[in-house]
Amino acid sequence: MTVIALTGVTGHLGGIVAQELAEAGLATRHLARRPEKAAKLAGAEVYKAAFEHSAEVVVALKGVDILLMVSAAENPHRLQQHKDFIDAAREAGVKHIVYTSFYNAAPDATFTLARDHAATEDYIKENGFAYTFLRDNFYIDFFVDLCREYGEIKGPAASGKVSAVLRSDVAQVAAAILKNPDQWRNQTLNMTGPEELTLAEMAQQASQILGKDIPYIEETVEQAYESRKVWPAEDWEYDSWVSTYIAIAKGEQAGLSSDIERVLERKPISFADYLNHLAK
Repeated sequence: MTVIALTGVTGHLGGIVAQELAEAGLATRHLARRPEKAAKLAGAEVYKAAFEHSAEVVVALKGVDILLMVSAAENPHRLQQHKDFIDAAREAGVKHIVYTSFYNAAPDATFTLARDHAATEDYIKENGFAYTFLRDNFYIDFFVDLCREYGEIKGPAASGKVSAVLRSDVAQVAAAILKNPDQWRNQTLNMTGPEELTLAEMAQQASQILGKDIPYIEETVEQAYESRKVWPAEDWEYDSWVSTYIAIAKGEQAGLSSDIERVLERKPISFADYLNHLAK
């Protein structure tokens, strides 16, 4: 029997995957830094494990065939945490890692956090694992949250387009791959929505569906850094927030993929579809 392990089970994406696999009747091993926060699901064993190379993590991963590695929370040491965890997986004998990466991940990506993802992908390959990389674009959920919470979208994205994807679509893809991993072995799948939109087009759709005026406010890079100072943060965080929009302006988040449709045999959910669902 294939042994499946999941990280991120107390978060949004990993939680959806855990639920999907439980409903499919699959036994899974859930790894959580705080096991008490993990949902109690049928067929799931919960192990205490953080993103580190420790005896505790090696024990948690011993005997695992396929591992869903949801990327660690954003922090300046995330790449080292990933490497430590991958080292533990190698020591434990894990065979296949499904990793949630980022669309167009590259060492010189404009979106600063995408660089960690590129390095993590390389480290997984270098260590001899079979792999499946799910390269998520920015989440539709993020832009919709901006519209609903702040009543606007603003940033230096110019007229660049982004093929944003719904988080739950990515989770369903991950669950489908864990059910049939050999079919997706050693593949990189691009997770995009069904359309490319500018942020002005997103704001326009949100205005129509939510029934209120939601503008897109074009900022300069300098204005973007200044406006985000209302949230106390470290420099690396400001860089990541602002580079989200610069990457869109540069066209690095544009482009469409059919990979979600290949896995799920349906089209991904669109920005308008998600808004309409929320507005019901």
